[in-house]
Amino acid sequence: MANMTQTCLRCQKQYLIIDQEQAFLNQKGLALPTMCPSCRQLRRLSLRGGRQLFKTTCQKCQKEIVVSFDPQKVKQPIFCKEDYEKFLLENDLIVKDPLPNI
Repeated sequence: MANMTQTCLRCQKQYLIIDQEQAFLNQKGLALPTMCPSCRQLRRLSLRGGRQLFKTTCQKCQKEIVVSFDPQKVKQPIFCKEDYEKFLLENDLIVKDPLPNI
């Protein structure tokens, strides 16, 4: 098979389908792509759902932080990385009361 040039159905740009890709798709019984790699990547990302980030403050040191959950909907305290690590050391049962050596 020879390399093919196709036109993207979405953005109308020309893109190349190399012979190795054609052989792989043919072996797997898949159709040739109808969109360029950039448009295919955008389509895959759109299927994942968007991520929303929120600005808030650490409830211990009042430092400005960015979190991936809505601070208005969370009942647990929100800490910066440093304060969260301190919190874990102080409250983690495994660290405070490890299993005895047998």
